[in-house]
Amino acid sequence: MNLIDRYVAEVGRRLLLVKGRKDIENELRSTLEDMLEERAQKAGKPADEAMQMELLKEYGSPHQVAQTYNPHPYLIGPRIYPFFTFILKIVLAAVAFGLSIALVMQIISQSPMSAAEFLSTVGKGILNIISVGIAVFGNMALVFALIERFAPAADFKMDEDKEWDPAALKREPEPDEVKIWEPILAIVFTFIALSIFNFNPQLIGIYYLNGDGWQVMPLLSEAFFRWLPLLNVVWVAEIVLNGMLLRSGKWTNGARLFSIGIKLVQIFIIVMLLMGPSILALTPESMASGGITDPDAAGKINQLAHTAIKFALGFAVLGTLVEAIKSVYKMVTQK
Repeated sequence: MNLIDRYVAEVGRRLLLVKGRKDIENELRSTLEDMLEERAQKAGKPADEAMQMELLKEYGSPHQVAQTYNPHPYLIGPRIYPFFTFILKIVLAAVAFGLSIALVMQIISQSPMSAAEFLSTVGKGILNIISVGIAVFGNMALVFALIERFAPAADFKMDEDKEWDPAALKREPEPDEVKIWEPILAIVFTFIALSIFNFNPQLIGIYYLNGDGWQVMPLLSEAFFRWLPLLNVVWVAEIVLNGMLLRSGKWTNGARLFSIGIKLVQIFIIVMLLMGPSILALTPESMASGGITDPDAAGKINQLAHTAIKFALGFAVLGTLVEAIKSVYKMVTQK
């Protein structure tokens, strides 16, 4: 086996591809042999080992050559890694902040506590934050791994690679331009919602501590989960829409129409949730298990919670309707 054969074999070992590896090796060997023959003809002497070594040195290390045949050698590559770390910090900070507030409220509601109970509550709260943080990291890594493979590289060119032009300050911002972090953030949070509501619905509740440890009071009733299949369709459509925006980098009429359609379905679902049975699973009996044993207080809290959720759903309908109208207005005025 000559040096070229050994070089080709070394490149082949570094290829991630299984299918087509032999073709790549044959093509590479043929290319190198043609180049070697051309050099030998120019030198006017037969190719020798020194000529092969010079050719292979100029061609590059096996690792570098193999990388050119592996378009996605990274789970999350350098072009998208800054966006991944940026959004990861935001999401982890939000999760840690929210769970920390829940932990403080839990400690206040359970006071007075002994030193052992306090340490146990704090310890479990910290473990809960770490556990949720790891789950968030895993979900985000999966989302960004998909983006790494399906989003074009042009969407992630960094500004520092471009030559800065002061004339850029004169240009008005493009009204239809999409900031790159917006669809990414939307995809991440939608993916998290899909994961929690479909695979970990037991996490949705009010957490409290009793003598047997942490307990969860379910927050949402069966009336909500009846609409989960249609909600899943809406969430998947949202991911598709944001994927489209990620690829195009701007709002198009097609994207706006798609968005309006999604919002109309969202309004339909919210109205059905508003008009149907209560989506809250809170009852005086469930609150009694959480420590609210006064029937009058439990009744008032129960009534207040159900009234608040109706107001929240009403505002959600109004906000979604306004967003849909804004999309229609932009389609009409920006032609």
